[in-house]
Amino acid sequence: MQSIARNNTARRVYAAITTLGLGVGLVAAIGPGSALGKGAKAAAPQPPSFPCGGLNPIGVQLAPIPKYSNAEFTDQGADCAMWQTFIYLNWPAKAGQRGVPDTTAKFGAPGVTVWESFLTADQVFLPNGATPQPWDTSMASAGVPDALQRTVSSGAMRVLTHTSKVSPAVARLRATLSTNGVTDIPLDEIEQADGNVLYDQQGNPVYYDIALNKTQYDYITKYQLYNADQQATFAKTTNIVLPSGSIEVKAAWKVLTATEAASGRFHMAKGYVPAASGPGTVVPIGLVGLHVFASGGADNAGLWATFYQIDNAPLAGNTGTQAYSFYNPASTTPVNTKGTNPTQVVQVFPDDPQATAVNGNAKKIIIAGDAASPWQYYAMIDTQWSKTVLDLKTPVPLAVPVSPGKPGDISTATLINPVLETFMQTQNNSCMGCHSYATTAQAKSTTAAGFSFMLGSATAPASNQR
Repeated sequence: MQSIARNNTARRVYAAITTLGLGVGLVAAIGPGSALGKGAKAAAPQPPSFPCGGLNPIGVQLAPIPKYSNAEFTDQGADCAMWQTFIYLNWPAKAGQRGVPDTTAKFGAPGVTVWESFLTADQVFLPNGATPQPWDTSMASAGVPDALQRTVSSGAMRVLTHTSKVSPAVARLRATLSTNGVTDIPLDEIEQADGNVLYDQQGNPVYYDIALNKTQYDYITKYQLYNADQQATFAKTTNIVLPSGSIEVKAAWKVLTATEAASGRFHMAKGYVPAASGPGTVVPIGLVGLHVFASGGADNAGLWATFYQIDNAPLAGNTGTQAYSFYNPASTTPVNTKGTNPTQVVQVFPDDPQATAVNGNAKKIIIAGDAASPWQYYAMIDTQWSKTVLDLKTPVPLAVPVSPGKPGDISTATLINPVLETFMQTQNNSCMGCHSYATTAQAKSTTAAGFSFMLGSATAPASNQR
């Protein structure tokens, strides 16, 4: 495994770009009275921003501009990049164009966000390995009444069927690996599934959904990786490696009370809860957690970040008397315990200090853009990234997952969101650590699936299923 020193060239190139003045604030500096601006029109007002980064501050601005990489290879650089990407993902989306931000809208304006307009895993991985619809096509969803299909397809309504962050593919994976004699993968801890449901203080389950951007969708459809048989053929010669620029998000939603819905402290959407029989229920929901994975391509594990709504749960040892969505100071229920309803949740590990500093500055620019924006009530726990160059293309034996390497080869060994991994808040559990075990749907020849568990949801045509 090669050292991070291999990336010095990239650092020098990035430093040169910064020296040339291509960073945040350049346009604002070129006014009509400057040498470059004489005779030119007055510069447009610039969005609120703050310098952010370690070696070469890259800045974060209140604008829908994603950053897909940690260009300066520092923890703070990763935090800055993922906060910028968070702003892009949650910017209001342009109607009728999936994944395209509406640059005329304010950050925090009601409506569908960029990531909510992405296709969901359920819309891409269809029964019998069927081919998904083109990206911008209105997408029908199984079990949704006709009158709601258009709203669901736009992303304005989330179909609430998953009370598990990890798809049922993980349960199938555990059985497959067990059959093949692989016993050292902690899937019992990875899987927050049936019986391990997180309940809020009103006794409602938290629901999860997974979405992907067009770059990831294009790769999956180009190689027909929505078909389990095609996956197996593809994996005979190379691992699945999501291209740089791919983004996958995992969201946690709670059903909102009337008070919560009126508070202005949640990004809100509508949720459709199907019924066992008859029509389902439409409920107001609020975003309480968001994992973001930006793929790094074939030679690094990409960037991982996790965000949360600040009213979710207290930090362990600092519970106080405040009312939380997932904690009641008067309750005697043991914290972070499976099978409890309501679930008493505490955040075991504090936010990273550098992330905390970036959170404070991000809140300031969000308020400067819109004092009523609900996004001021969201924060980042931390980011995770690989410090070494990896070879993610070469197929590996089933028992050896593509791994970010030894402790110390990754920026942090522990990264957990209390509403996405409530019951596995222990040292050395992390996004990257779990996802390094992601496999193809058949999991017979390789474990490498681009760090994405959604690939395990692919099915085969009915005639080929055994």
